[in-house]
Amino acid sequence: MDFGLTDEQSLLQQTARDFVARVCPAEVAKEWDEKETFPGELLRGMADMGWFSLPFPADEGGDGGNPIDLVLIAEQLGRSSFDISMCYIGVLIPALTVFRWGTPELKQWIRDEVMTGHHRLAVAMSEPDSGSDAAALRTSAVEQGDEFVVNGQKMWCTGGSLPDTTLATYVRTGSRDPKHGGLSLLLIDPNAPGVQITRMGTLARHILGTTEVAFTDVRVPQNRLVGGKNEGWQVMLSNLELEKVLITGGYLGAAQATLDDMLSYAKTRHAFGRPIGEFQALAHAMADLQTEIDSARLLTYRAAWLLSQGLPCTREGSMAKLKGSETYVAAARLGMQVLAGHGFSTDSIMSYRYRESIVATISGGTSQIQRNGIVRSMGLRAY
Repeated sequence: MDFGLTDEQSLLQQTARDFVARVCPAEVAKEWDEKETFPGELLRGMADMGWFSLPFPADEGGDGGNPIDLVLIAEQLGRSSFDISMCYIGVLIPALTVFRWGTPELKQWIRDEVMTGHHRLAVAMSEPDSGSDAAALRTSAVEQGDEFVVNGQKMWCTGGSLPDTTLATYVRTGSRDPKHGGLSLLLIDPNAPGVQITRMGTLARHILGTTEVAFTDVRVPQNRLVGGKNEGWQVMLSNLELEKVLITGGYLGAAQATLDDMLSYAKTRHAFGRPIGEFQALAHAMADLQTEIDSARLLTYRAAWLLSQGLPCTREGSMAKLKGSETYVAAARLGMQVLAGHGFSTDSIMSYRYRESIVATISGGTSQIQRNGIVRSMGLRAY
């Protein structure tokens, strides 16, 4: 088994790290978060690097990259903050979904607008009564002539209020029997009559922002349907494994940067006549954390490799997401302990990491949902 990167991948990794240092170091990301600012140059910068076109087929306007390439980018962006990593992942995943299932016209729109960084997508899936149980969604889309009329409510739509955004919205167009049937994906203009978007208050993730979206008799043209009518469940699942892997790449970068910060502090902060990092209580804890981060990295890279070979990684992706998210939370918690009062200050990067890490085990599929998936792969059921 080859654990090395190709020369091209090593260059991509370094290029992504240089991009973070130049455009969005952690100090800048923290400032954007506190000001609830999404800088347009960030998206355009990623597009200029070719990252939004990277995974698409070379013969259809892309660069033919693979999931390992994408994980390398997500991980380095995560060193700035996980929210910065999601500025990339949150656009890329729905774009890949639209490109796979969409009409030739929608594919061309992805090439012209999304790959170039002029437009972004935000996924509207969760609802007040359906999060992890996505198939229970109730937002309805009823056909009337050459349009759908949409009514309902979405929650936790990341980046839904940002300019130049289209809402990739999962709706119910058919019967709830079977439960996973009757779903469809529509691309909805947030500026259409009847769409109301409200930004929600959250502990962190303020660069993209989290929104609630209400639809009241919103008219959506039929040509904004992605995939066939009532085929939304298959559409929804088609990039789920890749999404888990890329999200976990973001966690890895954030966790490693968190450990690097505490190591730097532990080497320079003295107590009782020596650096605090030389006390075994802290040194062993940081050694354990590096082991956990490397374990999560191996799980993530394994899942990315399976995807790059065209192999399923449902179990492996869930393991990676579970380990990566919980490791980021553990890293931020230890970082607060090592930096002590300095970490508790809201001026510190560590306080920002701590706020941001809390949702890692919730968003993108909770730790409990990941464990349920792993259990099912073992031939068991968990209730």
